[in-house]
Amino acid sequence: MNRRFGDRLALLGAGLALLAGCAELPPAPAPVPSVRVSGHDAAVGRAVARHQQLARQYQQSSDLAAAAAQWQILTVLAPQDETFRRELADAGTAIDRRAAESLAAGNAALKGGDADRAAESMLRVLAVDPDNAEAAKLLRDLEKRRLIRIQAGRAAKAGGTAVAASAASSATRPASPSGAPAADLADAYSLDQPLEMFRAGDTEGGLRDLRRYVESNPNDKAARNRIGTAVYDRARELEAQGQREQALSLYEQAVALRGEPATGWASRIQALKKALGDEYFDKGVKAYPTDPALAIRQWETSLRFDPQNARAAARLKEARAVPGKGAGAAK
Repeated sequence: MNRRFGDRLALLGAGLALLAGCAELPPAPAPVPSVRVSGHDAAVGRAVARHQQLARQYQQSSDLAAAAAQWQILTVLAPQDETFRRELADAGTAIDRRAAESLAAGNAALKGGDADRAAESMLRVLAVDPDNAEAAKLLRDLEKRRLIRIQAGRAAKAGGTAVAASAASSATRPASPSGAPAADLADAYSLDQPLEMFRAGDTEGGLRDLRRYVESNPNDKAARNRIGTAVYDRARELEAQGQREQALSLYEQAVALRGEPATGWASRIQALKKALGDEYFDKGVKAYPTDPALAIRQWETSLRFDPQNARAAARLKEARAVPGKGAGAAK
């Protein structure tokens, strides 16, 4: 309990004692209102004492976040007490310092390849600073990597015979100087990891690594079939969600990564291009009365998706023939 608060309680106790002594004297001719401590003030005093004790206990146990929460409560209960505000500021400074130290240690562990120690450091950061965005992001990335390693290990263990069969059938692949089995196992890991990353939602990073694998192993048809199928399946998900342009991009990348379209792929891609062509044609029709320049751009996009869209070609030709329309003049 701080000195100022103790002084106030001592003064209050002295006042009560004086009032008790005066009660034994004869009553004064005129009644004088008595001074009492209200129930509310007493309850506040008890709450201040309790939260101050908790704050000290949390500080002694190095739970800075919990201690800061108690000091914050005390600044509300006793806003006039400067001591509580100073304690809260000191706790905040200590939290920032400890978070920075743990974050630096985690980054150093990550650079050194020690993912477990890095994760522990990030957890320590979040323990004192739950809103630390950098630590939260690094921890999510570490968890994603851990899951990828687990999946890759399971795939390698469960599909060991498939890896051996793929190696036997890939006659055009040069043998590794250190032995084919080790090279094949490395290839299995280098393929499974980007596939798991891609399926987990890291589309950009997964595609980048999958393209690198295909460039390094252009004759591994079994692997290219797996890659193409995974990308095609993701494209179907996006199309079902209404993200048709993103889906078309992935469909085309699936064909390129596989080396050739599987059965039904070409017709699906063509149908999607036609649908997008119709969509942009309709957008151009709606835009033309108020923004001819935008309509022209929409019809150009329509023809980029579907060069055979006769309606878009005709409207685009008519719009370009009108003086000033192509330059964006209003109708």
